[in-house]
Amino acid sequence: MDADTRTIILIDDDVAPGRAVRVNDDDDDAVPALQEILAIDERMARTTRKLEAEFAYVDTKIHRFPRGLRGIDGGDGDGGRYIAPSVVAIGPYHHGAARLQDMEEVKLAAAYHLCRSSGHSTAKVYERVRSVAGAARGCYAAADPSVEGVGEADFTAMMFLDGCFLLQYMVDGEDAAPVLRNRMTLSTGPSIQKDIFLLENQIPWLVLEVLAEFISVDVHRFVHDMGAKFLPGKAMAKSENGRRRLPWPWGCTCTGGRATKPADRSRGGEQQYKPAHLLGLLRFTQVGSMPEDMVKYKAFPLSLSSSAVELAEIGVVPTPSTEQWFGDARVRRCGLAGELLLSPVFLSEVTACWLVNMAALEASTAGASRDSDGFVVSSYLSVLAMLVDRKEDVHELRRRRVLHGALSNKQALGFFKGLGQHLRFGGRYFAALEGIDSYKRHRSLRIAAHKFVYNNYRFIAAFLSVTGVLIGIFKTLLSLKR
Repeated sequence: MDADTRTIILIDDDVAPGRAVRVNDDDDDAVPALQEILAIDERMARTTRKLEAEFAYVDTKIHRFPRGLRGIDGGDGDGGRYIAPSVVAIGPYHHGAARLQDMEEVKLAAAYHLCRSSGHSTAKVYERVRSVAGAARGCYAAADPSVEGVGEADFTAMMFLDGCFLLQYMVDGEDAAPVLRNRMTLSTGPSIQKDIFLLENQIPWLVLEVLAEFISVDVHRFVHDMGAKFLPGKAMAKSENGRRRLPWPWGCTCTGGRATKPADRSRGGEQQYKPAHLLGLLRFTQVGSMPEDMVKYKAFPLSLSSSAVELAEIGVVPTPSTEQWFGDARVRRCGLAGELLLSPVFLSEVTACWLVNMAALEASTAGASRDSDGFVVSSYLSVLAMLVDRKEDVHELRRRRVLHGALSNKQALGFFKGLGQHLRFGGRYFAALEGIDSYKRHRSLRIAAHKFVYNNYRFIAAFLSVTGVLIGIFKTLLSLKR
């Protein structure tokens, strides 16, 4: 080593523990280079710590609609019908929009009726919300302009009014104040039903919890009944007040004005499930009871595509699943043919919006669980998107009673094809493809025979018909000879 050359080794344990930077001090650029390295290393470490801290609570946050899914509706992605509310803003992300101002008056009336019917003063109810406002604010992205610019007092008032509005909306029609019933339901149609389950239109569950102390309303039952819109043909049970309801599998009730939480039986045991918000609860009511082995099953990714008509050609018939949970998509072999079991779905403008937002929620919280990728609804929608290439495929799903609803074949086709270009393929999607591939590999002879019959059905039917006529004539001639 030359006398004028020395090696400098610097270690900064605060930035990069155990890492050394070696430079020669005879290099004029050594010190500036070292400063640049340490600066970027510090930024890397600081940013990583920030992202990891945020991800630790990813399943309790209220997220913006994922950018990767914003093109689903075919618009510019900034205010599409699957993202922005059309009647009422819940939470800060769309608060203050001019088109939503009419409902702000209704929120005040809803809060008034909640406080009066509870027998408590407005001050007591408001103070209870204020006690959790700080934690509620932490559920939103702090750097989001719609959150950053809202003061503490305004944020608390927003949580108070929005929470009261939601709970009053859930009150049975007979018990609701006439003015609220008119402004919330009769004059808005299904618009509010759509709005309150948008990903960007949520308030934290803890706000609803504290307000539920002052009003007897069964939040879980309300969301479960909303979710029943996905399940056509299921037996409806009468509740005590005469309302038609689906059987509630978790025995959840609200007593004494307090909301209780359902047990998450799909994950084993009687542990209590606590959603982040109403959309999270809606998704849970649909897929929460899916068997654990299905949730955790890891299928090998496959590149395979089959339309509903193509499956019918090889003898795999789309068949409505009888499972109580939503999102079933699996192949079952039976006799000479096979069945692609699919949860029946009622598709309308409202339920289509809910499905998209549940898929958006899955994308936003992906990776929160190591046991499953979490893309249950996304996988189900991806399977349906794969099945429909033409209006004939949609008709086939309707004929098989898998698809229901008021949307035309053209509208349903457009919906599913729009989804298919943006959704992530989850484990349940590949499990369905795995089942189709296995059926093709193990039943090649039956498939060949079924294809021949399927593609030549009219000719075979005509041939048998003509043959039957000829046999009849031949028998008649024989009888005449005798």
